[in-house]
Amino acid sequence: MDTPFRSILCGVEGNPASTEAARQAIALAGQGDAAGQVHFTAVYTSFELGPDYHRDTLESSLREAEALAGEAGVASTTSLREAKYAIDVLLPESKEHDLTVLGTHGKSRATGIMFGSTASEAAHGTERPLLICRDAPGPAPFPQSILFASDGTKGSWAPAQAVAGLAAGFGATVEMIHVEDGDHEGCDEVLEEQRAEIEKATGTTPTVARLDGNAKKEIVEAAKERGASLIVAGRRGLRGLKALGSVSERVVSGAECSVLLIPLSEVAG
Repeated sequence: MDTPFRSILCGVEGNPASTEAARQAIALAGQGDAAGQVHFTAVYTSFELGPDYHRDTLESSLREAEALAGEAGVASTTSLREAKYAIDVLLPESKEHDLTVLGTHGKSRATGIMFGSTASEAAHGTERPLLICRDAPGPAPFPQSILFASDGTKGSWAPAQAVAGLAAGFGATVEMIHVEDGDHEGCDEVLEEQRAEIEKATGTTPTVARLDGNAKKEIVEAAKERGASLIVAGRRGLRGLKALGSVSERVVSGAECSVLLIPLSEVAG
């Protein structure tokens, strides 16, 4: 099974959310000769953050993740690092991988960013593709049901190509959604080309829902109604407090399923 992500970094903590992140990273690595590799990294601190971050707990979690990869036939490596915050290690490491995978404990975007949630920090700090993991809320396992949120810009081709690769590699169904905002000329042509690209890769024509309203609300509600196990969206790389207003940040905070954020290219409008 081929995968668009050959080298995957997965952050490990001592909790169920971290175990689910490991499972999804392993799934995206694929299987067989075309499979990718997963590197599991855990970060412990010299001050008290709770039992999830004790060195012994993290060592056990790394062993568990490595065992899960081995059972799936996926090559993996592990590392245990010390730092004040996990994000201080994961952000620099993310530059060396095709994808970073993290679990999340909740949906509070503002609280997470202001108080150092690793997933929230990564969502507005990384320059690379990022998967924020949650258990699949419906009957379709991860990543078998994909909702692709496209803004219709030329820069949204990077997430479109990731969707095509994932759907082809995993036999996933794809539905597209575009929330009208009137800001992007030529989006009709781009959306049709992206639909055709996904159809070419999968042999199945994805539906395209065109909606008006608040983009975050419409995307999150569409994923819930369709029982999607994965939302794929582009991100513009906003940093700091500006990230609080971005659609991708809001989708991550509100979604009930996993969210894959792919950086838009520089030609994005």
